[in-house]
Amino acid sequence: MNEVTEEADRQSARVLMVDDDLDLSQETCAFLIDKGYQVTHAPNVPAARQMIADNPYDLFLLDLMMPGTSGKVLCREIATRMNAGIIMVSSIEDDAERIALLELGADDYIIKPFNQLELLARIRALSRRRQSNQASRTRLTQFGAWELVENERHLKHDDGRLITLTSSEAQILRFFTENPDVLCTREDLLAVGRVRQHGGAGDRSVDALIKRLRSKVEMDPGNPVHIQTVWGQGYVFRVG
Repeated sequence: MNEVTEEADRQSARVLMVDDDLDLSQETCAFLIDKGYQVTHAPNVPAARQMIADNPYDLFLLDLMMPGTSGKVLCREIATRMNAGIIMVSSIEDDAERIALLELGADDYIIKPFNQLELLARIRALSRRRQSNQASRTRLTQFGAWELVENERHLKHDDGRLITLTSSEAQILRFFTENPDVLCTREDLLAVGRVRQHGGAGDRSVDALIKRLRSKVEMDPGNPVHIQTVWGQGYVFRVG
């Protein structure tokens, strides 16, 4: 994306920050507005829901822990109902919590306190990915009894069932369908699935995502036909 296109993208990007930390929210919103984004703030989930009902948004910055309804609940609602970027913001560094959020549909996770420039870099990277996705037309990718609807994050079965995918699940499944019968390492899939701040070789984010995908696309997840494990190396996708 060139500088002119990126500047236009910033001017049109609508961001909602949902966080009960008013000082941080004021600072972050002011910073992003100064960088050209259209930014609004909601102090809690009920307020955010009302704003979402009244306005479209391209990106959400969601605090995990808030009084009342948590950001985790809103993350799931957004991931399953609209095509928008989600960056979770939290002081919690627990790997299990981070992995759970990525499985719910978050695109990224940044730990408080964070550098505003780091947040900006993550937002720009996510915006570039969304711009690239929107530039391509919706197409169907078929494997076995399934059809993957590109850019809409769901699967359609021959029997008419519709299965919703999280952002990371959709990214990895698209990568698989574009690279059948090719060994995909965990490192490959970490990059494709936009899993960040992972713990290196011992990170279990990919295994958790694969388990979720298998539960959605395999008739018998314990004996997978499509997503097969190559022990000690990674995974291979079979069209079936």
